[in-house]
Amino acid sequence: MDTQYLETMRARCAADTYPAAAYFEPEFVALEKAMLWKHTWLMACRDEVLASPGDYYVYDVADESILLLRLNSGEVKAFYNVCPHRGRKLKHGTGNTGDNVTCRFHGWVWNIDGRIRSILDRDDWNLTGGLADCDMHLKEVRVADWEGWWFVTVDPDLKPLHEYLDPLPDVFRNFGYRNTRLAFHKGLKVDCNWKVVMEAFLESYHVAATHPQSLNYGVRTPGSAAFGLHSKFFHLFADTRLASDKGKEKQAIDYRMARYAYVKEMHETLGALHGRHAMAAATRLLELPENATEQEVAEAYTRFHAEAMAADGATYPTITQEELVRAGTAWHIFPNMIILPTVDGLQAYRARPNKDDPDTAIFEVFWLERSAPDAPATCTPEFYPSMEAFKGQNFFLEQDFSNIAAVQEGVKSAGFQVCRPNPVQEVTISNFQRNYFDHLAHARGTQK
Repeated sequence: MDTQYLETMRARCAADTYPAAAYFEPEFVALEKAMLWKHTWLMACRDEVLASPGDYYVYDVADESILLLRLNSGEVKAFYNVCPHRGRKLKHGTGNTGDNVTCRFHGWVWNIDGRIRSILDRDDWNLTGGLADCDMHLKEVRVADWEGWWFVTVDPDLKPLHEYLDPLPDVFRNFGYRNTRLAFHKGLKVDCNWKVVMEAFLESYHVAATHPQSLNYGVRTPGSAAFGLHSKFFHLFADTRLASDKGKEKQAIDYRMARYAYVKEMHETLGALHGRHAMAAATRLLELPENATEQEVAEAYTRFHAEAMAADGATYPTITQEELVRAGTAWHIFPNMIILPTVDGLQAYRARPNKDDPDTAIFEVFWLERSAPDAPATCTPEFYPSMEAFKGQNFFLEQDFSNIAAVQEGVKSAGFQVCRPNPVQEVTISNFQRNYFDHLAHARGTQK
């Protein structure tokens, strides 16, 4: 598939509609390998996974595998995860490799900074002119961190990470997400293209139909906006009453119970956004008198929340209401990461292709809670080989997953030719797809 075909395909679509073929045609898998994954910054792992010298993490996407390593100096480096001798993959998963990386095929050894240490029977190559160390070092890949996330790119010309992420570093400059730790990290193989599951979490337009229980906790005003490569969606609560309080006189509303019930619902069905500190604060609200005003409840909740964090050695972030509004509900970091910011912590999603299969993908969800700056990692990642195996793990996410396999089947129908995002609530999807097709057609031209 050439770029002219891509441009012709897009030209046949009306403004802000996108061809369905990208969700299932194998040609798009090859285009993504060449034009998308190689020319973007990709989130690899959290800093806590690389806590000690010798700790490593392997990040795989499409056909590429990247090895991240913590050096004795504390620096993190990234390399192509391959032996330059015969091409064996060096590492899998995560762990600690000590002071060296060894290829188990022929025993070649590198220092953890990537420099070659020893080559079995190296003198044999003298027959053909010898081996130069500079050619035998592990080939380095660009790596950079933001708020405790390590990102990698194999593109030597791509703009620096903090420029690439603009405006997120400024939006979240006071949120202190570096001082959070993974409370859970769950991954699974899903029965859809990676873009289908990514887009399922890119908007809040689906909430009313997919998460009807959320309608019990106030009226929302939704919206979305694009910021270059990235985008966000948001909703402002216009009314924070419980459904059972609708129609009551304002002074008769139990605002303690409204806040408590919402936090409890999210804590128990999602297990994220409102974590254990939020749950502890919401429970203490019931100590207030039933006639506490909305403002009194809000002020008490903030105080209780800060005290719950302090008990763990964590710091309540110093952020203004304006900063909270600017942060919104969720941000899409192009191409394949979503973050949902809260005072309590940060939820994140990541989607990747499952090898060359356009009909399946690897999807992960992360929940980070605020912690003491020196708190150790305590989370054990979990992986489920199928959506069926994931059942019973997370009610809220399973509501979302109930859609994605049906979407993957539906996009192949002759009755579905183009995607038509909501121009108010799904700007995030329009922006994602616009940047996606721009990358496939001319990746470098969109990055400079």
